[in-house]
Amino acid sequence: MKAYLDIETDKKGNICVIGIYLERYGFFQLSGEEITQNKIYKIINLADIIVSFNGDNFDLPMIKKCLDLDLKQTHKSIDLLKIKRKLGIRGGLKELEKMFGIKRKTEGMNGYNAMTLWEIYIKKGRLDALNLLLQYNREDVLNLIPLEKILSQQLGGPLI
Repeated sequence: MKAYLDIETDKKGNICVIGIYLERYGFFQLSGEEITQNKIYKIINLADIIVSFNGDNFDLPMIKKCLDLDLKQTHKSIDLLKIKRKLGIRGGLKELEKMFGIKRKTEGMNGYNAMTLWEIYIKKGRLDALNLLLQYNREDVLNLIPLEKILSQQLGGPLI
């Protein structure tokens, strides 16, 4: 089973939001102190493959650093950034979404905006900032599903 995964970090490099979509179980999202090694392990251990965008270089190493979980050792990884490079496609996740017609409500947001939203939530207690950050992360995760299908079709077969 596949887990689609994306994290957001604060300006100090700590994980502040993690979103995981499991094919048979749905969407899980944790933020702040909810993010523990035990909770992430229980969710991610239901899958054997992790699908991400730049996860091999960012998300998975950050999870190892912050939570002491080495998911590269326990799970197969499909990093869609590597697949799109193999296909000779340029651009980041947001550019690919536009290129392939994958919609998002948080159009125009990026990782820096995500850090700023977290800071606003932490310093001012603004739930609107947290909710927008959670929606952004949710779209980052769920948009991996159609992107994986598109890249798989372009590659002419399964990605793993």
